Amino acid sequence: MASSRFRHILNAVKESPGDAVTYLTVAAVVAVTLLDMFEVISLSQEFLSGAAIVVLSAFLMTLLASRKDAVEQKQVLHGVVTDLSIIRRDIEIRGVGAHVIEIPQEEIGGRFDGLLSSTHSWHFRGGLGGWQRSTALPSLSTVTNRDIAYSMHILNPADEDLCRRYASYRASAGQRTGTTGPENVRDELLALLYAVSWYNERTRIKAEVSFLHSYSPLRYDLSDAGLIVTVPDMQERAIYAPAGGWYCTSVRDEMDQASKALPAVVLPSGQGMFPQQWRDVRAPHVREALEAVRVRPSRLSAQPSHSLLTGWADSSNLDFEKIASMPFMGRSS
Repeated sequence: MASSRFRHILNAVKESPGDAVTYLTVAAVVAVTLLDMFEVISLSQEFLSGAAIVVLSAFLMTLLASRKDAVEQKQVLHGVVTDLSIIRRDIEIRGVGAHVIEIPQEEIGGRFDGLLSSTHSWHFRGGLGGWQRSTALPSLSTVTNRDIAYSMHILNPADEDLCRRYASYRASAGQRTGTTGPENVRDELLALLYAVSWYNERTRIKAEVSFLHSYSPLRYDLSDAGLIVTVPDMQERAIYAPAGGWYCTSVRDEMDQASKALPAVVLPSGQGMFPQQWRDVRAPHVREALEAVRVRPSRLSAQPSHSLLTGWADSSNLDFEKIASMPFMGRSS
């Protein structure tokens, strides 16, 4: 029993030396006082007064030591809170809750499906818009209970120099065969314009098209749910930015502001140019519609519009049979 108590005292000394000193001092004074009470030994009044001072001093020293420990613990806790704040910030920057993250190639399709599944608007800025024709526009056209605002920024097919430079870029980047010649770039863009015009006429999509003055390897697809930025190389990763974050919000605002200043396309209207069933579209429909497309200097400009099909994009230079085969290429149903 005595040995176990002794071990307990030793453990207390290890865990808290200050407390152990206090306990031992008090125990010694109490023991001596009891011996004096039972006249085992005789103590003077001065000794008892001194003992009381010793006990009080030990008690005060313990309080001071405990306060010091409390201050140290508070500092440790403050450090933990700071570390947790840094971890939370890192998670928001790089993980769940991040405003911008990289996604691997195998996840891009699923992210696009998420953007398309429940949206009231869509913004696209990019190259030839092949995915817009094959997937995005058909998917958005299935919405029948509300309008879908659709904004598109693409190259001007009538700008020969721009089409040639973009074709050269695509060729150097090893892009899709058949889209690396300037005439092919022009024709794909014209097919995209007809496709957008058809959906604008026959579905709840309300399209707004603007022409860019330069090309970029980056392609932007933006919905109510977020933003995805891709490049033509299908093996590369993409950037995803959820709605509400600073990047997604800024890109949306930048595109909306650019739409006001860029050359604006006046899409044609008239059901005769747009058969009710997309499979019934033929070259005469495409020709009539594209010849009716006009371009304004900007949406804010009071200057008159002009015909799109001029220069190297004049009707006499175009193969409308070829162009008519492309607006719905890749659409499954």
